[in-house]
Amino acid sequence: MLREIEDLEIERARASGRPESDSAPPVLAYFELAVDGDPVQYAGRLRGVMDAVLQIAASESFDDDDLPVDALPAWFPGVCRGGTSPEPFAAEGRDRYTERTGSGPWDLQNWLSRFDPDLEVRGWSWWDLTRAPAGADRLRLWADTWGEPFFAWEDLRWLLHACGARTVADPVPVKPQVWIDEVSV
Repeated sequence: MLREIEDLEIERARASGRPESDSAPPVLAYFELAVDGDPVQYAGRLRGVMDAVLQIAASESFDDDDLPVDALPAWFPGVCRGGTSPEPFAAEGRDRYTERTGSGPWDLQNWLSRFDPDLEVRGWSWWDLTRAPAGADRLRLWADTWGEPFFAWEDLRWLLHACGARTVADPVPVKPQVWIDEVSV
């Protein structure tokens, strides 16, 4: 899905806070997460990375060999391939990602390239993050997948684990009313 700069700015606004209910698409997908520790801290880490990467996507040229990473939270490059001394939550998330997928951590520049507005590789757009009804350690990441039941999201799975998710369930497409009835984190 090609994205205009305006689309990235709108997505960035959603990553910073709950979107208006009447702006929801006809179908959203959620990913249920179990997190260790405080869900609010997890949400802050996740929203912080999304805010930074969407800022990069909206303002930088993807024609250069390496994108600048100064806007990213300092811990995030450390958990990516080649990074050193990742924070404990990130190291545990990286290990869980590897165990779940059989793949190692993502290369930072490769992961950032998924946000290139001119590429059609990212099959999702951030919508919201809510508390899941299943328990205190459960959250739901909501994504707009343009109604597609199958879409590329391995980049998102990496992000969710790197931020410290214990588990990440496969996406569930639903009507937006399910999201509307939940509380954002």
